[in-house]
Amino acid sequence: MFRSDKPSLRYEYSWSDTDKAKIFKTVCDDDIIDRNNGYQMLDFMKRFFQMSGLFSLDSFHRLENLIKKHMPEKCVTRGEMNIWLGKNWNKRI
Repeated sequence: MFRSDKPSLRYEYSWSDTDKAKIFKTVCDDDIIDRNNGYQMLDFMKRFFQMSGLFSLDSFHRLENLIKKHMPEKCVTRGEMNIWLGKNWNKRI
């Protein structure tokens, strides 16, 4: 299994101390995910992988691409993002 960590990401994110301070200590579906905050994105992606049973680097890159390039901007909460990904994971986008 590959490591889903910072070097695996393909897009640019902010990794400032301010962004790090915005990491969620507890997780709920109403959390608003800042798609430019590397810490929040990496956490979201790791949790999505755990819930979905995914484990390949290709799937990790597909997930990141779907979020960054195809997911509507109106999907901002963890719950909305999970629902959209569930509906669109197997679509050709």
